[in-house]
Amino acid sequence: MFITRNHLIAAAVTAATALVPAAALAARADSHPVLKGSPQMRSIDDHHAKLNFASERLPRTATGKLDAKITYAAGLRVSNLKQSGRHGSDFVYTARVTSKTKLANHQKFAVRFRLGDSPTVQRTVKLYKVGEHG
Repeated sequence: MFITRNHLIAAAVTAATALVPAAALAARADSHPVLKGSPQMRSIDDHHAKLNFASERLPRTATGKLDAKITYAAGLRVSNLKQSGRHGSDFVYTARVTSKTKLANHQKFAVRFRLGDSPTVQRTVKLYKVGEHG
């Protein structure tokens, strides 16, 4: 069989078009991200703390915000959710937690996470001082 330049070009185009959907899937966020590991919370001051958690890449809403809802049973307010790094293949996210009452070291909180279109999951998170291992 005789291979022409046109055959080689056609084979290259076919291989490239087969890889494009796989690359697009790898780069985009999962619509059903899963919470990974144990969320951690470190105190900033008497009324503020920083919540860290890892998950698969979170999708974005139409307005460009991360599609996640984090709520506390104790009525704490969560704001400023942003991606702060990577841990292996997972993405690490950080949020600021605000309380009207004074936060106590080693206090436990029930936290509910709804990430993208995934079902809501609840975790217990313990508050630690900065630098304290938990």
